[in-house]
Parts: sequence; C-alpha cells; structure tokens
Amino acid sequence: MSRTLRLLGTLVAAAAAFALVQYVAGGATQADDGRLRTTDGDTVVITEAARKAGLSFRPEVAPADRAWILAALARARPEAAQLIAEVDGLVQVGGAVEPGALGVTRSGPTGFTVDVDLARLDNDRVMDRATVVLHEFGHVVDFALVPSAVDKALDGQVPRGGPCGLAIDCDMLEERFADTFAKWALNGAVSQGGAGYGVAMPASIEDWGAPLGQIALALPS
Repeated sequence: MSRTLRLLGTLVAAAAAFALVQYVAGGATQADDGRLRTTDGDTVVITEAARKAGLSFRPEVAPADRAWILAALARARPEAAQLIAEVDGLVQVGGAVEPGALGVTRSGPTGFTVDVDLARLDNDRVMDRATVVLHEFGHVVDFALVPSAVDKALDGQVPRGGPCGLAIDCDMLEERFADTFAKWALNGAVSQGGAGYGVAMPASIEDWGAPLGQIALALPS
C-alpha cells in the first residue's frame, strides 16, 4: 500500500514531501546528485546508472529473504519483468512495515523503498509472497513509468465495488493499479487468502495490460 501522488504535485510518502528536479529541453542541465527527475511532470527519468545499479536490500533482509523476493520478481510475465527491470535500480527493499501491513512503498528524493513484513511472509503468509512483492513494485512502475492518462484509462477497465479485505485505501487509483498489476504480472495467479485487495478483475486482464506492454516495448534494450 502507499499514498503516492502524481509527479505534477507534491509527493507524499511516510509523512514526508520533496520536490522533484524538473528540466526541459534547452533549459537547466540535469542534476547529478541522484535526485529523481522528470522531463514531463508525469514520469521519472531513468538514467543509465540507475538501470545498471539493480535492486538493493537493507541489512535486515537476510539472504534467505532476498532469495524469495527475487524469486517472486522472477515470476513476473516478460512485459512486467521489463518494466520492473527498468526501475529496480531506484528501489531498496527492507522490512520496515506499518502495523497490519504486508507491504508498503515509500518515495524519497533519490528513489523508492519497498518494505515487506518479513516475519509474516516467512510464516502464515508465505502464500502471499509473490502477490505482495509484485503489488509493491507495481507502485514503483506506476509512479516512474506510467503516464497519468494511461493510469486513468486502465482504471476505467477495473470494476468498482467489493470489500477491501486486509487492504487500506483499496478504492484509490494507485492501489487499484498496483493490485491489478500484480494480477497481470502473475497471469491471474494471485493468492486468494488475504494479500489481494478484493479489487475485481478487469473483463480481460490481457487487454488491461496491453498499454503496459507497449511501454515495455518502448524501453531501451
């Protein structure tokens, strides 16, 4: 879960806000201090350095936990995997979740933290590992790569109504995107026991994901 806002406004996450560095062609030169930047006010500039950096982990994530997190990401369909590979250099994975949450994505001036409840996902919620991880990475993909117009079009395909289950704010656009991204990435094979939000499946998960596939195709090889 997260309360990520679009880049045009102020980004609020974990009760903190920061301004993105924005530049336009012919304008200011790119900052080299690692801060997130945008050229269109809507998506994040992914540098070659970020692409090469790859995913990082905080010390509290033990090797065994790192292994299942990477395995969960490896379950993503090829198009989703391309999107995740584009942004994972901006992500650090940790275990600092809010009470009752299985996962939370936070934004900062230089990137994103994806925190998951390692204790529960190693115990009573093992079945939810892939759903939780891909949901949280869906937030990063959404914020960094998906234009707001595409977000709105995708949201129009997702039925409204139904219970939130264990989720918080499941009626919010970004939560509906992340939940459906996980379903799309896993070809519909999401856990049924609790990590899923109860957000209804689009009439066609393939049609829903087609615009994301186009974004993936347009990424640098």
